[in-house]
Amino acid sequence: MIKDDKKRKAIFERIGKRWREEIDKVKEYEIIKEETEEEEAERETEREFVSFFPSGVEYQEYHQAQRLKEKLLEKYEGKALEDVIKGENFETEKGMCYHIENQDEITLKIIDPERARGKILSDLKLIYGIGEVTERILKNKGYRTVKDLTAHPRFGLEATRFLEIVNRCDTCQIINWLGRWFPKSHPLVLWSSGLRGKEDFAILDIETMGLFSRPIILLGIAQISGANILVNQYFLRSIKEEPAALVGFLSHINENSIFITFNGRAFDIPYIKERLAYYRMRADLERPHFDVLHFSRRAWREKVPDCRLVTLEKYLLGIERKDDVPSALVPEFYETYLKTKNIGPIFPIIQHNRQDLVTLASIFSKLHEEWG
Repeated sequence: MIKDDKKRKAIFERIGKRWREEIDKVKEYEIIKEETEEEEAERETEREFVSFFPSGVEYQEYHQAQRLKEKLLEKYEGKALEDVIKGENFETEKGMCYHIENQDEITLKIIDPERARGKILSDLKLIYGIGEVTERILKNKGYRTVKDLTAHPRFGLEATRFLEIVNRCDTCQIINWLGRWFPKSHPLVLWSSGLRGKEDFAILDIETMGLFSRPIILLGIAQISGANILVNQYFLRSIKEEPAALVGFLSHINENSIFITFNGRAFDIPYIKERLAYYRMRADLERPHFDVLHFSRRAWREKVPDCRLVTLEKYLLGIERKDDVPSALVPEFYETYLKTKNIGPIFPIIQHNRQDLVTLASIFSKLHEEWG
């Protein structure tokens, strides 16, 4: 016990000595310049700004957004939503919301179905027990595709099962099968989207009041029709319109829908499910899902500064947005709209969401070009 006390005392003495050495380095006093009232007010503003500055937004970006908001409030003072953004009331048993519909031309290049099918079935490693060496041996023996492999005494049964799934164009099961061997960002996963028609693509993006358990204020969904992209947006003029907006969104989803999102696997779809559960609304959102974020990281992370949607848009499509609202500031802009009833702050949110959907479709097409 005495030995332990001596040891602790020695340790405290060493700590005390180091602490005194550090204190001795510090001056006993410094001359502080007296601040004027203006400088003091400016410093107080800076302290408040640091306290409430939203994460994920750069200082300059924040101030640009604030200037934009003030300009929009002045420009749209006294104007009605219907006069500025063409749309209509969307009536449902859950209430009403504001429905906006737009159409743009688009060139969507997707891998040909037969080519996609051939590419997938040419990879024998998709069959359990076959690695690179075994695949090479089998191909030298004439088993060039999974279809050929159905006659093999060892691998024939599983090859037959996988061939049936591909022939049915069961995208969900194909993705699950590919996921047993490859990461979700693998080109073969993307290729499987070519087995289905473009009209099945449901390209979606949402704008919310926060990162979780807050209302969705805008649901956007885009679909391909010929050489056009049809964008439908369901906007909440007040929070109570969220159930109606969810109904509007769900009206575009059917058993053949395939989701195309940007980080939607982690954010958009779980968020929509949570809001549906909040209102005790039922919907089946278990659909084949192609998350463009994961594919983009694999394809371009060495070629662009980052893989944010606006960055990919700039470097891949040559589009640089002006008067755009950062996603982190959407809640603040929407709250300003609710408080003032001035539609100015929501105008760029709706434009931002629409552009995200069109850009998402274009980048999805670019991925097919990159790997096709």
